[in-house]
Amino acid sequence: MADGGTITQRITDLIGAQHSTDALYSGDLINAAINEVADMLPIDLLMKYSSSPTSVTSGTGASIEGEKVLKVIRVDANSGGIERECKELDRAQYAQARDSGSIHYATVFSPVYHIDSMNTASNLDIFPDCNNSGQEGNIWTFSYIDDSEDTTAVTAATLSSSHFLPSELIHAIALKSSLNILKAYISNQIQDEEDIELLGMLQKQCELLEKDFITEMQRYVPDMEKPKGE
Repeated sequence: MADGGTITQRITDLIGAQHSTDALYSGDLINAAINEVADMLPIDLLMKYSSSPTSVTSGTGASIEGEKVLKVIRVDANSGGIERECKELDRAQYAQARDSGSIHYATVFSPVYHIDSMNTASNLDIFPDCNNSGQEGNIWTFSYIDDSEDTTAVTAATLSSSHFLPSELIHAIALKSSLNILKAYISNQIQDEEDIELLGMLQKQCELLEKDFITEMQRYVPDMEKPKGE
Protein backbone atom coordinates (compact mmCIF):
# COMPACT_ATOMS: atom_id res chain seq x y z
CA MET A 1 0.00 0.00 0.00
CA ALA A 2 1.46 3.35 -1.02
CA ASP A 3 2.30 5.65 1.86
CA GLY A 4 -0.31 8.42 2.05
CA GLY A 5 -2.57 6.63 -0.45
CA THR A 6 -6.14 7.70 -1.02
CA ILE A 7 -9.08 5.87 0.50
CA THR A 8 -9.81 4.41 -2.95
CA GLN A 9 -6.28 3.05 -3.25
CA ARG A 10 -6.48 1.52 0.19
CA ILE A 11 -9.82 -0.14 -0.58
CA THR A 12 -8.37 -1.49 -3.84
CA ASP A 13 -5.49 -3.03 -1.88
CA LEU A 14 -8.02 -4.75 0.39
CA ILE A 15 -10.67 -6.01 -2.06
CA GLY A 16 -9.55 -5.22 -5.59
CA ALA A 17 -10.35 -2.49 -8.09
CA GLN A 18 -13.92 -3.43 -9.06
CA HIS A 19 -15.41 -0.91 -6.63
CA SER A 20 -13.77 2.02 -8.45
CA THR A 21 -15.75 1.30 -11.63
CA ASP A 22 -19.10 1.64 -9.86
CA ALA A 23 -20.14 5.06 -8.51
CA LEU A 24 -22.44 3.43 -5.96
CA TYR A 25 -19.58 1.62 -4.29
CA SER A 26 -17.03 4.40 -4.59
CA GLY A 27 -19.36 7.06 -3.25
CA ASP A 28 -22.09 6.68 -0.69
CA LEU A 29 -20.76 3.48 0.89
CA ILE A 30 -17.45 5.17 1.69
CA ASN A 31 -19.28 8.21 3.06
CA ALA A 32 -21.40 5.90 5.21
CA ALA A 33 -18.26 4.18 6.51
CA ILE A 34 -16.73 7.48 7.62
CA ASN A 35 -19.92 8.45 9.46
CA GLU A 36 -20.30 5.02 11.04
CA VAL A 37 -16.72 5.00 12.30
CA ALA A 38 -17.07 8.53 13.66
CA ASP A 39 -20.15 7.48 15.63
CA MET A 40 -18.13 4.73 17.32
CA LEU A 41 -15.49 7.12 18.63
CA PRO A 42 -15.52 8.60 22.14
CA ILE A 43 -16.74 12.20 22.30
CA ASP A 44 -13.45 13.27 23.90
CA LEU A 45 -11.51 12.04 20.87
CA LEU A 46 -13.83 13.85 18.44
CA MET A 47 -13.44 16.99 20.54
CA LYS A 48 -9.66 16.74 20.30
CA TYR A 49 -9.81 16.95 16.50
CA SER A 50 -12.92 19.13 16.15
CA SER A 51 -13.16 22.33 14.14
CA SER A 52 -13.82 25.75 15.68
CA PRO A 53 -17.13 25.93 17.54
CA THR A 54 -20.22 27.72 16.27
CA SER A 55 -20.75 30.93 18.24
CA VAL A 56 -24.23 31.78 19.55
CA THR A 57 -24.91 35.40 20.49
CA SER A 58 -28.71 35.55 20.61
CA GLY A 59 -31.76 33.60 21.70
CA THR A 60 -32.25 32.08 18.26
CA GLY A 61 -29.65 29.35 18.77
CA ALA A 62 -27.95 27.73 15.78
CA SER A 63 -28.69 25.17 13.09
CA ILE A 64 -27.08 21.77 13.64
CA GLU A 65 -28.57 19.92 10.67
CA GLY A 66 -26.16 17.16 9.61
CA GLU A 67 -24.07 17.66 12.75
CA LYS A 68 -23.24 15.48 15.76
CA VAL A 69 -23.22 17.64 18.89
CA LEU A 70 -20.07 17.18 20.99
CA LYS A 71 -20.22 19.94 23.61
CA VAL A 72 -22.22 23.09 24.36
CA ILE A 73 -21.01 25.86 26.68
CA ARG A 74 -22.28 29.30 27.73
CA VAL A 75 -20.43 32.21 29.37
CA ASP A 76 -22.15 33.24 32.59
CA ALA A 77 -21.53 37.03 32.58
CA ASN A 78 -21.06 39.95 30.22
CA SER A 79 -17.64 40.75 31.66
CA GLY A 80 -15.15 38.30 33.18
CA GLY A 81 -17.58 35.46 32.73
CA ILE A 82 -16.82 31.76 33.17
CA GLU A 83 -17.65 29.11 30.60
CA ARG A 84 -20.36 26.79 31.91
CA GLU A 85 -21.13 23.50 30.19
CA CYS A 86 -24.78 23.23 29.17
CA LYS A 87 -26.89 20.19 30.03
CA GLU A 88 -29.01 18.64 27.29
CA LEU A 89 -32.74 18.41 28.04
CA ASP A 90 -35.69 16.96 26.20
CA ARG A 91 -38.57 19.17 25.05
CA ALA A 92 -40.64 18.97 28.27
CA GLN A 93 -37.63 19.42 30.54
CA TYR A 94 -36.45 22.40 28.49
CA ALA A 95 -39.86 24.04 28.88
CA GLN A 96 -39.58 23.65 32.67
CA ALA A 97 -36.05 25.07 32.59
CA ARG A 98 -37.43 28.23 30.93
CA ASP A 99 -40.23 28.62 33.48
CA SER A 100 -39.17 31.16 36.11
CA GLY A 101 -41.75 29.73 38.48
CA SER A 102 -40.32 26.21 38.31
CA ILE A 103 -37.78 24.70 40.71
CA HIS A 104 -36.04 23.48 37.55
CA TYR A 105 -35.53 27.01 36.22
CA ALA A 106 -32.10 27.28 34.56
CA THR A 107 -29.70 30.09 35.46
CA VAL A 108 -26.50 31.40 33.91
CA PHE A 109 -24.69 29.12 36.37
CA SER A 110 -26.64 26.02 35.26
CA PRO A 111 -27.35 26.58 31.53
CA VAL A 112 -29.19 24.04 29.40
CA TYR A 113 -29.80 23.29 25.76
CA HIS A 114 -32.40 21.53 23.64
CA ILE A 115 -32.37 20.27 20.06
CA ASP A 116 -35.57 21.45 18.41
CA SER A 117 -36.57 19.18 15.53
CA MET A 118 -40.09 20.51 15.02
CA ASN A 119 -39.08 22.13 11.73
CA THR A 120 -37.32 21.25 8.49
CA ALA A 121 -33.86 21.65 10.03
CA SER A 122 -32.71 20.84 13.56
CA ASN A 123 -31.85 23.85 15.70
CA LEU A 124 -29.96 23.92 19.00
CA ASP A 125 -31.37 26.38 21.54
CA ILE A 126 -29.50 27.52 24.66
CA PHE A 127 -31.09 28.91 27.83
CA PRO A 128 -30.64 31.39 29.39
CA ASP A 129 -30.51 33.19 26.06
CA CYS A 130 -27.05 34.15 24.85
CA ASN A 131 -26.17 37.73 23.90
CA ASN A 132 -23.51 39.66 22.01
CA SER A 133 -22.29 41.49 25.12
CA GLY A 134 -20.15 38.64 26.43
CA GLN A 135 -22.61 35.93 27.39
CA GLU A 136 -22.08 33.92 24.24
CA GLY A 137 -22.55 30.23 23.69
CA ASN A 138 -20.32 27.86 21.73
CA ILE A 139 -21.32 24.61 20.06
CA TRP A 140 -18.73 22.02 19.09
CA THR A 141 -19.91 19.51 16.49
CA PHE A 142 -18.73 16.83 14.11
CA SER A 143 -20.02 17.34 10.56
CA TYR A 144 -21.33 14.15 8.99
CA ILE A 145 -20.37 13.46 5.37
CA ASP A 146 -23.38 14.09 3.15
CA ASP A 147 -24.38 12.11 0.06
CA SER A 148 -23.11 14.73 -2.38
CA GLU A 149 -19.55 14.81 -1.03
CA ASP A 150 -16.81 12.93 -2.91
CA THR A 151 -14.47 11.32 -0.39
CA THR A 152 -12.77 8.84 -2.72
CA ALA A 153 -9.56 10.92 -2.72
CA VAL A 154 -9.36 11.33 1.06
CA THR A 155 -5.90 10.60 2.49
CA ALA A 156 -4.64 10.30 6.06
CA ALA A 157 -3.64 13.97 5.92
CA THR A 158 -6.96 15.29 4.59
CA LEU A 159 -8.92 13.06 6.97
CA SER A 160 -7.51 15.23 9.74
CA SER A 161 -7.36 18.62 8.03
CA SER A 162 -10.70 18.51 6.16
CA HIS A 163 -12.84 16.03 8.10
CA PHE A 164 -11.52 16.54 11.64
CA LEU A 165 -10.77 12.89 12.41
CA PRO A 166 -7.45 11.32 13.50
CA SER A 167 -5.19 10.65 10.51
CA GLU A 168 -4.48 7.20 11.94
CA LEU A 169 -8.16 6.29 11.51
CA ILE A 170 -7.75 5.98 7.73
CA HIS A 171 -7.12 2.21 7.87
CA ALA A 172 -10.23 1.56 9.96
CA ILE A 173 -12.29 3.59 7.48
CA ALA A 174 -10.81 1.69 4.54
CA LEU A 175 -11.73 -1.58 6.25
CA LYS A 176 -15.30 -0.41 7.00
CA SER A 177 -15.69 0.91 3.45
CA SER A 178 -14.53 -2.43 2.08
CA LEU A 179 -17.04 -4.22 4.31
CA ASN A 180 -19.89 -1.99 3.10
CA ILE A 181 -18.89 -2.64 -0.52
CA LEU A 182 -18.59 -6.41 -0.09
CA LYS A 183 -22.01 -6.54 1.58
CA ALA A 184 -23.44 -4.76 -1.45
CA TYR A 185 -21.72 -7.32 -3.69
CA ILE A 186 -23.22 -10.14 -1.62
CA SER A 187 -26.68 -8.61 -1.83
CA ASN A 188 -26.35 -8.43 -5.61
CA GLN A 189 -25.21 -12.05 -5.77
CA ILE A 190 -28.17 -13.23 -3.69
CA GLN A 191 -30.72 -11.23 -5.67
CA ASP A 192 -29.30 -12.32 -9.02
CA GLU A 193 -28.86 -15.95 -7.92
CA GLU A 194 -25.39 -16.04 -9.43
CA ASP A 195 -22.26 -18.09 -8.60
CA ILE A 196 -22.75 -19.77 -5.21
CA GLU A 197 -19.02 -20.43 -4.90
CA LEU A 198 -18.27 -16.74 -5.42
CA LEU A 199 -20.89 -15.86 -2.82
CA GLY A 200 -19.16 -18.08 -0.29
CA MET A 201 -15.80 -16.46 -1.01
CA LEU A 202 -17.27 -12.99 -0.54
CA GLN A 203 -18.85 -13.98 2.76
CA LYS A 204 -15.56 -15.43 4.00
CA GLN A 205 -13.73 -12.26 3.01
CA CYS A 206 -16.33 -10.22 4.90
CA GLU A 207 -15.70 -12.24 8.05
CA LEU A 208 -11.95 -11.64 7.83
CA LEU A 209 -12.39 -7.91 7.21
CA GLU A 210 -14.85 -7.67 10.11
CA LYS A 211 -12.26 -9.13 12.48
CA ASP A 212 -9.58 -6.77 11.19
CA PHE A 213 -11.92 -3.81 11.52
CA ILE A 214 -12.87 -4.60 15.12
CA THR A 215 -9.22 -5.13 16.04
CA GLU A 216 -8.28 -1.79 14.47
CA MET A 217 -11.13 0.05 16.21
CA GLN A 218 -10.07 -1.33 19.59
CA ARG A 219 -7.20 1.17 19.40
CA TYR A 220 -9.81 3.90 19.85
CA VAL A 221 -12.63 2.00 21.60
CA PRO A 222 -10.88 -0.45 23.97
CA ASP A 223 -14.11 -2.01 25.24
CA MET A 224 -15.38 -2.80 21.72
CA GLU A 225 -16.39 -6.46 21.37
CA LYS A 226 -13.44 -8.61 20.31
CA PRO A 227 -13.60 -10.64 17.09
CA LYS A 228 -15.08 -14.10 17.59
CA GLY A 229 -12.54 -16.83 18.03
CA GLU A 230 -9.99 -14.58 19.75
